[in-house]
Amino acid sequence: MADEIDLANTLIDNELRFALEKIRQNSAQNVMGTKFCVECDDEMPDARQKLGFKYCVACAGERERRKSLFAEE
Repeated sequence: MADEIDLANTLIDNELRFALEKIRQNSAQNVMGTKFCVECDDEMPDARQKLGFKYCVACAGERERRKSLFAEE
C-alpha cells in the first residue's frame, strides 16, 4: 500500500503533467498573432503576426512607456 508521500508525489506529477499539457495546447493555438492590433484595431504587419504579437508597434511602444511610468523603483 502506498504511503502518503507516494500519493502526494503522484498527485503533484499528475498536476504538473496537466499544467504542461495545457501550456503546450495554448502555445500551439497561439503560434500566429492576431491580424489586427487589439488596442487600436489597425491591421498588423505579417512579420508581427508570425511572431505572435497582439499589438502594433505604436501601441506596443505606448504600453511600454505607460508601464515604465508606473514601475517601482
